[in-house]
Amino acid sequence: MTRTWLAGKDSRGGLLVRLALRRFVALTGMLALFAYVWIYAGHLAEAPIRSDGVSYYVYLPSWLLYQDVTLESVARECCGGTFPAFTAIVRWRATGRWVDAHPIGEAILMAPFFVAAHLLTRWSNLPPDGFSLYYQHADGLSGLVYFLLGLAIVRRLLRRHFADGVALATLATLTFGTNLFHYGVFDSSFSHAYSFFLVAALVALTDAWWTGPRWPVTLALALVAALVVLTRHPNVMFLLLVPLYDVASVRDLWRNLSALWVRRRAVLIGAVVFVAGVFPQLAMYHGATGHWLVSSYGDLGFTWSSPHLFGVLFSVQKGLFFWSPVLLFSLAGLVVARGWARRWRSGVALTLALDTYVIASWWDWQYGGSYGHRGFTDTLALFAIFVAAFFAWAAERPRARRLVAAVATLAVTLSIVQMLQYWLHVIPFADTTWDQYRRLFLKFH
Repeated sequence: MTRTWLAGKDSRGGLLVRLALRRFVALTGMLALFAYVWIYAGHLAEAPIRSDGVSYYVYLPSWLLYQDVTLESVARECCGGTFPAFTAIVRWRATGRWVDAHPIGEAILMAPFFVAAHLLTRWSNLPPDGFSLYYQHADGLSGLVYFLLGLAIVRRLLRRHFADGVALATLATLTFGTNLFHYGVFDSSFSHAYSFFLVAALVALTDAWWTGPRWPVTLALALVAALVVLTRHPNVMFLLLVPLYDVASVRDLWRNLSALWVRRRAVLIGAVVFVAGVFPQLAMYHGATGHWLVSSYGDLGFTWSSPHLFGVLFSVQKGLFFWSPVLLFSLAGLVVARGWARRWRSGVALTLALDTYVIASWWDWQYGGSYGHRGFTDTLALFAIFVAAFFAWAAERPRARRLVAAVATLAVTLSIVQMLQYWLHVIPFADTTWDQYRRLFLKFH
């Protein structure tokens, strides 16, 4: 089975692999919906609109129920005139108006679900206040849907460029060997499932734009790029993937810049669409503060000279590779990547390095309560390319294939167990120590 899992060459096993790959997103969706119901029916988590999810969501009732872009009405109706401190929505001292640290992209993506929830709320005579039952689960299920859409995009890319067994192994590793499933189900109101979808779409559209530019692709790429920035501002760095596509040297970079000049009309129109897309956010900032770019975090910011690189990558607290060791395969994949994966090597390596530096420099480098380090969940579509590249390399070497399959299976199993521990409140939300981890290892109480 390890041969079939990674390579999928046996006729009978290959048929099973193709069937599982074809149905992977649907099966994951069924499991995700079951887990979602279990979480909220079992009161393992508070209502879906919680913590950061409040400040990403609050634009929708403000815009669509109160026709108010200032957030003043919703603050008065939901929260007695002020927002809780954890929302990072503060009054700007100079103007007295509300400024939300979390931008509008997630709310835009969630809007169709909100409208459906509002219609159901009016039909069922529940309070149409933006926070009753249907609104809550429209928020939670919206994140679940975008998680599955992102997974579908990654699946399509992997099927196109890798063997079925490699694609299936990568999808399973990505979904259950990291915190991706968790952020598609348990904390689905946060921005990470949405950003995962957007980064996956950015990769797919960038690939399509360079290999066969068409106007619909140009416009879609510009809109997705705008949404990437509108959902999490630091993710603007992932737009570097576009000019760095298939760049392995300075000569390649000049080749791409020359190609961009040749396509300057499409680039100009894409830039106009992008600026038009992000302008509403800038206008909101300017209307509330008099400045086009602001942060409502006050004195909290970045410690650029002392980033916690070891902490975000390897520590028991929130280390990326400590809690998702399967992602170490992607580092090996960067080295052995061939063909299509090599086109992404420079761009992905640079953007992930920049992203790691930014995350490690944030004042709260753990990013608060989370399963694993949620700062990297947005980028898992990029990791998937090089996990697949490594699995493809291992699939051609029988001894390596068996070892890699065994290690991956153990790591995925451990990740699932630890995710369940987190859901059951066994593992602390933050500040986990080595003594705690060792004492709670594989325990459920």
